[in-house]
Amino acid sequence: MISRRMFMQGFLGSGIAVLSVGTYSRFLEPRWIELNRVTIKIDKLPQRFEGMTIAQMSDIHHCQYVPKEFIRRCVRKVNALFPDVIVLTGDYVYYQNDTTSTFLSPVANELAGLKAKEGVFAVLGNHDNKDNTFISLSKAGIRVLINEHVPLYRKSDYLFIAGVDDLWRGRMDLDRTLKGTDDKPKILLAHNPDTIEMMKNKDVDFVISGHTHGGQVNLPLYGPPVVPSKFGVRYTSGLFREGDIMMYVNKGIGLSGFPVRFCARPEITLFTLRRGRTEDVINQRVWC
Repeated sequence: MISRRMFMQGFLGSGIAVLSVGTYSRFLEPRWIELNRVTIKIDKLPQRFEGMTIAQMSDIHHCQYVPKEFIRRCVRKVNALFPDVIVLTGDYVYYQNDTTSTFLSPVANELAGLKAKEGVFAVLGNHDNKDNTFISLSKAGIRVLINEHVPLYRKSDYLFIAGVDDLWRGRMDLDRTLKGTDDKPKILLAHNPDTIEMMKNKDVDFVISGHTHGGQVNLPLYGPPVVPSKFGVRYTSGLFREGDIMMYVNKGIGLSGFPVRFCARPEITLFTLRRGRTEDVINQRVWC
């Protein structure tokens, strides 16, 4: 039989463990930034773009739980990478109806500090008010792409940076986004990774997404209980290949729903483009 003393020791031990996990997931992991470096091979990459770097931030969700000071620290970390291009893949505030200066203007002011040699580009997410976010980011010197593309030149060589409207709250139009492009490489910004399922027979080389937060809470040996995707945990986070298209899903830096992260650290990603055929990619699920 279990003695009263043994029971109390076990109970207290369990309580301390729960308290420790709670403290870690609420106060430590949400500020413990992870930097991932990923090489992307594109067969038709022009020679002048060999080694080009792209830094990604996603799902900032500025709110009372994601303060300006943390966003500023993330901006400094991105700038310290000296990227050629910076991309932002949506959800800048937590509340879509934030049409005032409460959170939208402050986050845009922080993002105005981003520095990239060849530009900062962004798309909108399902938490973003389209008109107000477009205006605020544009004033911050960020090029917001809504179902459109821009050519990026290095002398006579070029590739395309494209961006689609959000799959859930916007009017995503892939045909319009790619209209007028040719056979040069196309890098597509799409907040929601489910977008890739609509790209069969589309001439896109690399998709950069966010939205999932990597599950935000990942239980050991089980994975995330909830992922905001039609396809469940299929595109939780990491590098994926669907046909000839590569896609990377960033875990974001902010919080949504509950103000905790567990085994899903906030992420900044640095991509390096290389010429060459895409190697086989094992679709990843980044869990504990």
